[in-house]
Amino acid sequence: MVMAGLGVPLTEQPLVFVDIETNGLNHIRGRVIEVAAIRVENGKITRVFNQLIDPGSELPYFITNLTGIRSEDLRGAQTFHQIANELHDILSGAIFVAHNVRFDYSFLKQEFKRTGKTFLPKQLCTVKLSRALYPDQKSHKLESLIARHGFSFEKRHRAYDDALVLWQFLQLVHEKFPIETINAAVAKQLRQPALPKGIAHDLIKDLPESPGVYIFEDEQNNPLYIGKSINIKKRVLSHFGHDHDDSKEFKIAQTVKNISTITTGGELEALLLESQMVKEMQPLYNRKLRRMQKLLLAKKSYTEDSYLVVSLEEAHQLQPEDLSSTLAVYARRSRARDSLNELQKLYELCPKLLGLEKSKSACFLYQLHKCRGACAGHETAEEYNKRVLLAFERQRIQEWPYSSPVLLQEKNIEGLQPTTGLIVDQWCVIAEVSQDEYCEPEIKTRRGTFDLDTYKILQSFLETKLHKLRVQPLSREQLQQFGI
Repeated sequence: MVMAGLGVPLTEQPLVFVDIETNGLNHIRGRVIEVAAIRVENGKITRVFNQLIDPGSELPYFITNLTGIRSEDLRGAQTFHQIANELHDILSGAIFVAHNVRFDYSFLKQEFKRTGKTFLPKQLCTVKLSRALYPDQKSHKLESLIARHGFSFEKRHRAYDDALVLWQFLQLVHEKFPIETINAAVAKQLRQPALPKGIAHDLIKDLPESPGVYIFEDEQNNPLYIGKSINIKKRVLSHFGHDHDDSKEFKIAQTVKNISTITTGGELEALLLESQMVKEMQPLYNRKLRRMQKLLLAKKSYTEDSYLVVSLEEAHQLQPEDLSSTLAVYARRSRARDSLNELQKLYELCPKLLGLEKSKSACFLYQLHKCRGACAGHETAEEYNKRVLLAFERQRIQEWPYSSPVLLQEKNIEGLQPTTGLIVDQWCVIAEVSQDEYCEPEIKTRRGTFDLDTYKILQSFLETKLHKLRVQPLSREQLQQFGI
């Protein structure tokens, strides 16, 4: 059976089962402290690489506690530069197989980059393979596979033993499933798409299949278009999978030369990041750009006779103390006036009290019987004000539903602990939290100013998709621990 996209069956492909241990930082700043690679050709192990690596720094306690590797074990070990040639040789020409392959690949790619070597292998993720072949199972973590299938090993969270488990898993798969089923599952990961002439296949192959934001760039790295998706690779390919009936898609395909990506913890983070980046970068083909420098607030006040009056006020930002007196927030004055005119007609409100008309006596619409006479004292303030608040109910900035700042984290489909999150207070994102598995947390504080799009995204998500979030109220002491 020949596999589409491979040319020969998987069992006849050179495969290298890889696992790494790291010093707990992310793949940009972090270093590999142990790497194992088991090369298999024609169903037999042909080469084995297993090496501790000196990262040039001390290890955090939690890494030692997790792996058993101590700082003193690494002193005097070879550096990555010293083992790069041998490791690169054992990996060359083979499918790179790992559990959550992007983690291992991203670290090794960065390490090889420091040595001046390019590393762009075909990648096979055993997490995805397990999901495809065992869809009824809830968890596909390595420990779950070990417990479910009874794989043998000596030291969990050590590179060689974890890599050996993956080889055992693939052997089991070949015993349990027809080759056609295996090939079909693998082909989905390795299949190459049709692309615009300016985009290399290797670039697409390296795109993440996770939530986040992607940026189409031209030859000078100027942003052409910014989008978001829960599966970046799938969404990017959808841009190029049409017949280009859409003129925008056609123009993008003709000019795109590079694709940058930023992965997020889930859909909510992707939505918020896209909104922020569109404002900051002003890409050419994003149609719904918000170039606003100021907000336009519909503020309420009261006359001496207690009638509610609406006035439009410009503001650079909306402060929490302004929420109670703000009926609506608009991006443009024209949109504000259109909205006020529409509400006036629907609820028979007074254009004078809405700030749409200036007059010393009753408004003009009262003479046409399209205003109930609040401006002339012919309708009680209580009745009129109740109708105004009802009219603005859907436009009002909702009260913050929590009594404190909260940490919002999107639930992982595997049921794993979320690795990223947002600290939000009064609809403002005040910090981003990220923590890759077995890595120390990183906190990035934000200005925490009110943004209309951010509010709409957060409010809608909390209203319709709260079940997808973990919400943790934060005390003042916890905020201080985060450095906020």
